[in-house]
Amino acid sequence: MAVEGWPQFEAIKARLVETGTFVPHEKVVHKLYYRAASGGRGYELDLIPFGGVEQPENEIAWPPDGSVVMSVAGYSEALASAVRVEVEPGLVVRVASLPGLAILKLRAWADRGITDRRDAIDLATLLRRYAAAGNEDRLYGPEIGVLEVVNYDLDLAGARLLGLDAARIAAVARRREILALLDDPARMDRLVLDVARGLSGAEDSLSAARELLVQFKAGLQEA
Repeated sequence: MAVEGWPQFEAIKARLVETGTFVPHEKVVHKLYYRAASGGRGYELDLIPFGGVEQPENEIAWPPDGSVVMSVAGYSEALASAVRVEVEPGLVVRVASLPGLAILKLRAWADRGITDRRDAIDLATLLRRYAAAGNEDRLYGPEIGVLEVVNYDLDLAGARLLGLDAARIAAVARRREILALLDDPARMDRLVLDVARGLSGAEDSLSAARELLVQFKAGLQEA
């Protein structure tokens, strides 16, 4: 959530609890449970603020003592490039674009990938399906050069186009951070292993993961 400061964050959290459908976590300040049922806690919801609560830039320190620090790098870019989705008549929600989501997933993996591979598995879906996510007309039209350079392999072209689109919305510092991650042999090898877990059905998931990431990196570099 983009907020002006901690009082606004607390006010939003309080309003959610007041509805009666959200229950705050006993210890974790940013966690709520949605529709908690008897015998269960319900669906977990994390409220992550950014914007006016960042100190220094791209970091938040959770109250009350600020001892827990979290990176929110990429959140501002995701907000700036968000798309408006009408969830139901009269309810329009800003949702992270796929390039914005790719930036967030890579940043999250960089922070917690050693203990949690879920972000890399999500990234695998973005890399593999970006062409099919409404981008085929672009690849056969204004972005035909992307398709040609990978010998008309739509999956690889999609990964390269995702890198291009991510670079177009990323701050210069964010683009450099991601490229530094992908340039690091040890972290790249670990990312390949984790992305491969999300490529079910691939004949050689490790090779497929590496090639998708190579094309994504090429797109980032070309933009």
